[in-house]
Amino acid sequence: MNNRSIVFAFALLGSLCLLAQTGINSQALASPLQSTAAPSAAAQQGDKPPATYRWTLAEAKKLALERSPTLAQAKARIDRAVAEVDIAHAAYWPTLDVVASATRNRDKATRPNRDYDNNSTYRAGLASDWLLFDGFQRRFNTLSAKYGLNSSTETHHDVQRLLLHAVSSAFYAALLAQDSMEIARQDADFNRVLLEDARKRLAGGVAPPSEVLNFELQVGNAEVDYIAAERSWRQATVILASLLAVSEDDIWTKVELIPPPAELLHYQLSLHKLLDLALARRPDLRIADNNIALARAAIQAGRSGWYPRLSFFADYGFERDDSLRFNEHLDRNVSYGLNLTWNLFNGKKTLAAISYAYAELDAATQAKQDLLLEIDAEIRQNVLAWDSSRRQHALQENILATATRIRDLVYQEYLGGTTTITRLNEVQSDVTISAAARSRSYVQVLNNLEQLAASTGLILNPDYLRELGEAPAATQNKQE
Repeated sequence: MNNRSIVFAFALLGSLCLLAQTGINSQALASPLQSTAAPSAAAQQGDKPPATYRWTLAEAKKLALERSPTLAQAKARIDRAVAEVDIAHAAYWPTLDVVASATRNRDKATRPNRDYDNNSTYRAGLASDWLLFDGFQRRFNTLSAKYGLNSSTETHHDVQRLLLHAVSSAFYAALLAQDSMEIARQDADFNRVLLEDARKRLAGGVAPPSEVLNFELQVGNAEVDYIAAERSWRQATVILASLLAVSEDDIWTKVELIPPPAELLHYQLSLHKLLDLALARRPDLRIADNNIALARAAIQAGRSGWYPRLSFFADYGFERDDSLRFNEHLDRNVSYGLNLTWNLFNGKKTLAAISYAYAELDAATQAKQDLLLEIDAEIRQNVLAWDSSRRQHALQENILATATRIRDLVYQEYLGGTTTITRLNEVQSDVTISAAARSRSYVQVLNNLEQLAASTGLILNPDYLRELGEAPAATQNKQE
């Protein structure tokens, strides 16, 4: 395996580790011959037809939010939590029931020569019960239901956050593979032009057959690289399609992915601002706060076992013995009153419930502290990675430009007969390697920026870039 193939093996992994667009500048890879280059074999085959749609990252995210089954499940849990709140509120209302009964009694006579005594009773009426006081249990049940609704809502937001981050990662992985195909195509075009020139020189008797074979080999290597990039593109579109809930074939045959603006490379970020934004925007932090509040409510709910229960009851109905003919002989019954119950001993069940709630409160408090430490470390690491990738990308830009200039000079020297074909192969390989490295560095910059948006919670805002950092001066002036 040559150096170029090794580079493409790393550049085309198409994994979520290298998640970003390369933003290849065609002029940076272009040679003086490119305008007259014949199409590469890959281009001639037409494996990927012209795109019908051009997607930006924002459009891909919008589609995911509209179609994601995972997000739909989270929304259904919100609906369930709303119903649980309604159930908790219903406990404050009295109940009213229609009641009816038919009873048949048969008692054996205790005196001699007496048969059984038969008796039938028929009743119908209304019964009502109203719990007036339950030691504040209903109050805390309602609070718990509301906290559960808040947690379900924030869980829905957190699912959105994670989904959008996954979409951006998959989008950039696919975009990397898409641009890697362009690198391979340009490499094949360059060597194909040299191949045609070598064939003409061979026909004129001024070039050896080995020169033609050399460029045939280079074109073949470039076509292999194109196929590898194409495979990575197909694999990346499978992941992206699953997140967007669309057909992979639709992306493969109809979609071209569009890179974000280059101004993102020059954003100015503040670590302290990002940390403050995370405290205010992370949905999982609000879930942690709800868990703490829920545990405190559970403590109060547990203490309700020490209080008495007071309820009001009322019954209204009709009763008749021995006959279903309800007439003037019907007996009418009306009863109402208060019931008071007060548990004096339940095997320390109430104490155990309170102890359990205190343990849950401690666990919820510690979980939030762990989450705060995790978020702090996550943001700090992402800021460092973003700054490092930016500086690396600036160097790779210069390296690619230099490699391209050297390649063009060596090509002229080759035409003039002052350098060897081996040297020309080397410098063209350097251009391809530099282009792939530049792609990876740009990938890292964009991926780190998306990670920062996700780790702060700002990714939930479609216009999150305005809050994430300060745009370059040129961009600000353009917007103004």
